[in-house]
Amino acid sequence: MGITVAYRGRLADLTRIEDFEDRLVDLALEVGGLAQIWRSYADQDPKRVVRGVILNLAPGLESTSMLVSPEGWLIGLTDIEDAESGQLTEPPWCFTKTQFGPLEGHVAVVETLAALKREFLPDLEVSDEGGYWETRDLAELGRRHTFLKKAIEGVAEGLRRHGLTPEAAEDPEILIKRIERIAAQVQRVLRRPAEHPPLTFPDDEFSGAAPDPDAEEALWDEMFKHNRRQQERMQRSIEERRSRGEDDEQAFEKALEDLAIDVPGEDDSDESWSEDEPESFAEPFNVDAAVDEAIAEGKSESDDPFTAAEEGHPLQQHAMDLLHSLHAVFRDTDPRFASALQTLLQGASDAMGGLAQALGDDDDDFESYGLRVTQLKRALRGLAFAQGALFLLREATSADKWEGRCQSVKQLKEDVFAELSRLRADHRPEVD
Repeated sequence: MGITVAYRGRLADLTRIEDFEDRLVDLALEVGGLAQIWRSYADQDPKRVVRGVILNLAPGLESTSMLVSPEGWLIGLTDIEDAESGQLTEPPWCFTKTQFGPLEGHVAVVETLAALKREFLPDLEVSDEGGYWETRDLAELGRRHTFLKKAIEGVAEGLRRHGLTPEAAEDPEILIKRIERIAAQVQRVLRRPAEHPPLTFPDDEFSGAAPDPDAEEALWDEMFKHNRRQQERMQRSIEERRSRGEDDEQAFEKALEDLAIDVPGEDDSDESWSEDEPESFAEPFNVDAAVDEAIAEGKSESDDPFTAAEEGHPLQQHAMDLLHSLHAVFRDTDPRFASALQTLLQGASDAMGGLAQALGDDDDDFESYGLRVTQLKRALRGLAFAQGALFLLREATSADKWEGRCQSVKQLKEDVFAELSRLRADHRPEVD
């Protein structure tokens, strides 16, 4: 038995595709999820472009495809090649399994579809095995999830914006209030324009105000989301230019101009603007490349590749070992698990990159506090999604190998959370 949300429909106005994409990216960032803007096209006919967003709204959920065919139809991840070549004759059904994720993840998927139906997809059809689309009955949805509710226990502990203690999570009334907040948040984000005021860092040196850890953390969180939005828009511009025949170098340079991003000079090569440079999601997912890129982020250019692991922080070493082991175990995974595998490695890569940014400097003063906390939360978020993806990959390897990877992710998550708690305690001595 499982719980799946199925949907199909058509984007009413293809000229609004970028607005559609930007709002979905905003939604994922606001609820602590992941999003990837997608562009790909047929080799023989570059005008047949598949575009849109791949959403991961909560750990344990299958990826939710918001990809759009040249005809404007929503398509699933397995329909991309057929859409590019024009072999689809009608809008296909898309599917997202939610049974291994939290209740609020299922609610977020359904509320997202409801908001998109009003704004972008007027003929959208939805079939919800959880019953929530038809009834908005949280109690019934909870009953249908009960048999699997322990599947990913603790998968996002200490991570979500409206986090609950384990005791509160057992209280149905508190859980329902939290889910109602998530539903309202989804509606609010998707209704607002995808525009954001510029971010600036206050000059505390001249203000005379005492440093505020909460304000510093919130500011760096917003900067992280701003960078993520810029990365996805940059990737969109690159892929669109490539589809018009520009080579990689030209497409990259023009994309920088499109987003009005200045190229830093040689003296700025270690600045954090580049720490999340995106991969090309329009290319077939390459496991080896993903692992190599994530490991590279954990090292500086001057590192000796044979000694870097020995000199790094133990958490970085654990993250690197985890990434290597995931690569080894799932190297030859059946293509039907491709979506879950991509989420798994993306999550592990985010953990690696977050730890590299948070722990790569011995300086532990307040000036680095916001960046460190935000990057540790990035690592926790990545591990939560990696843990959720593992439940979708149970049939992809042997039971002992699968269990070993689960334990490794769980242990690393606990260690990162402990490091985050230590850092916050150091700068909030009044908090027990």
